[in-house]
Amino acid sequence: MECASAPGCDSSGRTGLTQAFASRLAVGGLAAAAADGVVVAVFDLGDWSAHAPQAAAIIDPTESARAARQRDPANRDALVLAYALHRLLLAQLLGCTPDRVGIHRDAKGCPRLPGDRLHTSLSHAGRCVAVAATATGPVGIDIEADARARGMHDIAARVAHPEELQSLAGLPAADRDRALLRLWVRKEALLKAAGIGLEQEMEEFMAPEGVALALPGDTFPGRTAELRMLDGVPGWSLALAAEPGAPVRMEVCAASP
Repeated sequence: MECASAPGCDSSGRTGLTQAFASRLAVGGLAAAAADGVVVAVFDLGDWSAHAPQAAAIIDPTESARAARQRDPANRDALVLAYALHRLLLAQLLGCTPDRVGIHRDAKGCPRLPGDRLHTSLSHAGRCVAVAATATGPVGIDIEADARARGMHDIAARVAHPEELQSLAGLPAADRDRALLRLWVRKEALLKAAGIGLEQEMEEFMAPEGVALALPGDTFPGRTAELRMLDGVPGWSLALAAEPGAPVRMEVCAASP
């Protein structure tokens, strides 16, 4: 991908988005952190919206086509920006330019890199995007606004295993809804790490924190993941499924002024 002559590029071919990303993520050791643990980056798309016009020049045609299927223009633009930020992070971790990141979607729609040199996961909810990347093994991430907890009681039986429902039954309504939302994001993260999307119903399995869980499905046979809730993003519930015991380095990335 050549952007040297594209609108919004400087003389070196870098767009305002790539410059802003490099400025905000100009921190040492990210590649090493992904090699030995998990790098998690959370982006508020509102902080990056000024650079949205350059995002389309960073993503590939397949990503463009996926975004184009969004009927709402705002959702389409947000997805383009999310894909661009994902690609920029992977490029930094791999030590290459964004156009050299060979990310693709497998038959189940999960993002993969050639040879699984890095495992990666992307979650987009409203104005927030969360990305995880690691060389340690399968990874999944999910983020949802805490405001969604208010409607969780209506779908509790589709989210929680019967044993989980029983343990939640004694909680006050508001606490139960918050617990259900946290359970939802943990299960989403685990299914993403397993590479099976929503092929398995959430109520069929439990998702406790801090223990090694066998990944369901046959994409990664014999592999396990540990579920963790990650703090640091007020107003949002963020869950990670990754190699048990893997250290996590988290970056909450506002755009440069």
